[in-house]
Amino acid sequence: MPISKFLNRYFQQFLSKESQSIDLSQQLYYNKSMLDDYLSNYIRSFDKLALAVSGGRDSMAMLAWFCNNIPKSKFFVITVSHNIRGEEGLRDRDFVVDYCKKEGIRCEVYEEDIPKFCKENNYTVEQGARIRRREIFADTVLSKRASRVVLAHHMQDQVESILMHVFRGSGIRGLKGMSLDDGVLLRPMLNVPREDIERYVGQNDVPYVDDSTNSEENYTRNKLRNQIMPLIRQAYGGVDGNVIRLSRLAKEVSDFLDKSSRNFEVKDGEVFIPIEALKGEHVIAADTVVNAVDSITTRVDLTSKHIQLVISLADKESGASIALPFGLSAHKESLYVVLAVAKTIAYSGKIDGYGSYDLRDRTLVVSEEKRGRLRCDIDKLNGCEIRNRRAGDVFKRFKGGSKSLGDYFTDVKVPKRNRDNVVVLAKGADVYALPEYEIGDIVKIDETTQRVAYLDIIKK
Repeated sequence: MPISKFLNRYFQQFLSKESQSIDLSQQLYYNKSMLDDYLSNYIRSFDKLALAVSGGRDSMAMLAWFCNNIPKSKFFVITVSHNIRGEEGLRDRDFVVDYCKKEGIRCEVYEEDIPKFCKENNYTVEQGARIRRREIFADTVLSKRASRVVLAHHMQDQVESILMHVFRGSGIRGLKGMSLDDGVLLRPMLNVPREDIERYVGQNDVPYVDDSTNSEENYTRNKLRNQIMPLIRQAYGGVDGNVIRLSRLAKEVSDFLDKSSRNFEVKDGEVFIPIEALKGEHVIAADTVVNAVDSITTRVDLTSKHIQLVISLADKESGASIALPFGLSAHKESLYVVLAVAKTIAYSGKIDGYGSYDLRDRTLVVSEEKRGRLRCDIDKLNGCEIRNRRAGDVFKRFKGGSKSLGDYFTDVKVPKRNRDNVVVLAKGADVYALPEYEIGDIVKIDETTQRVAYLDIIKK
């Protein structure tokens, strides 16, 4: 589900009218009205908010502000333990838990093995940690446990994010930076300078812990923050304000383009972009690709190179495909370019009579009752392994000839991206049935049949 669909009309009006009067020079401590007048009422409009708190200075300042200004019944805390920093990470987790207990705030702790997650998915530690956090936050909102997840990003975080997008080759959308509210994440401190947060923490005796990795230069953002940005600010004193102004202009342009960049359809977690949508104005085509990706992921950043690769598929032969970052892939299929998240689900089990068989995301039903469009001889089907396709599989079609399973998929036009997730019922290399498509000749009903089974696959 696209994050942008969560945006409500009220906040769009808030952004277009109220936020125009926010002066970036205002200070959090001495001018609390910036939050009270423009954001407090909006924050209170939500039934429940989840605050993402790490224990660091910024998130603890945010938590302290909530404790002082928002009824505690209207928010709870999420803290993610990444298993990256050993005892220090456990200290930070316990610090947040203890603070919440003292303040009477519910705290949800997520124990994550980020090094293992990164190794399994070939991510850097930065990428893996960010992806898992995004997944946790998105699930919190999609499951309706909270209306938004609130983050403590401030003005300097915004500037750094925009510049990192520029350095990675992002387009206009990257210049927008982070949103105050994107439907999942709410960032009420986004226009607050770091110095004002430090002042607020000092004046209000807000406790916090320091993350030692903030000074390690092997992280991309740390290099930008600790080495590059001081030099840029020395040369260009007003760079932060100038970048923020640029981001506002980029948002106006990007929002205008978005109105013409929604010509695609989402079906079963995949997005279908008509070829003609990629052959018009390049800027519209590029924005269409980005919007399409956002509609099926939890915000994957694509570079201009990746976007151009997707657009180029419009001129390729049907069946052409490309791999994109974070498990995404793009495929040319007839009159569409299809974007999908590459995910193979491993099936296992054995048919041993009537019943329901777990396929993780779905259920295979073998029933005596007349349901599903396929029927077969259950005694012939018994003993079949439930699995994914394998090299060497052979399928003899119902009232048809034998051929390799790959050739069968080509004949019935099963997209290549979907073939690894087709449910196969087989004995050895002989395929007895494909419950989503048809039964094999070997399990058909004939004069010897004593028991009939109906096959159906249902989504959970």
